Amino acid sequence: PAQPEPQSAAPSPQAEPRKNGQQGMQIKQNMKIDADRIDLLLDTIGELVIIESIVTQDEKLSDLASPQLERNLAQLTKITRSLQDMGMSMRMVPIETTFRRMARLVRDLGKKSGKKVELEMVGKETELDKAMVEKLGDPLVHMIRNAVDHGIEPTPEDRVAAGKSAEGHIWLKAYHEGGSIHIAIEDDGRG
Repeated sequence: PAQPEPQSAAPSPQAEPRKNGQQGMQIKQNMKIDADRIDLLLDTIGELVIIESIVTQDEKLSDLASPQLERNLAQLTKITRSLQDMGMSMRMVPIETTFRRMARLVRDLGKKSGKKVELEMVGKETELDKAMVEKLGDPLVHMIRNAVDHGIEPTPEDRVAAGKSAEGHIWLKAYHEGGSIHIAIEDDGRG
């Protein structure tokens, strides 16, 4: 198993209030952790959630009707849910790295085809599960390639004749809507 490694040489300091009201500096550090370890942690947290639910809903406990026990079980539920949320957030990464790859792709395809194309990115700070971000790379490459090759007109003159700017535009967007994360690609070409 891989040892945790710092991701950046210069951690980013952030001002953080102390208990006495004074401002202090807290250094934030990122670490690389083996994905299998995170998966094992999430599986264990999942088991904890199941057992916590079984215990708190046990009919024998309801017969005790103890306010202290009810408070303790409520606290256990709160901590378990919090732990589950923290565990799930550990797998989340911004989609920005994948979006930046698409920006390079658009530049390269534009040069190769002689087209003037600009990529605009919206929502690159949107976070997704790391595995999902990795799986999105290839389909996004295919769709961006299609937008440049087939959507954007072949020459700036063709675009101007169609009443558009000489430079083609592609929009790559990531956003939350209705409990889901959406990735959208649009172009202003003829396609």
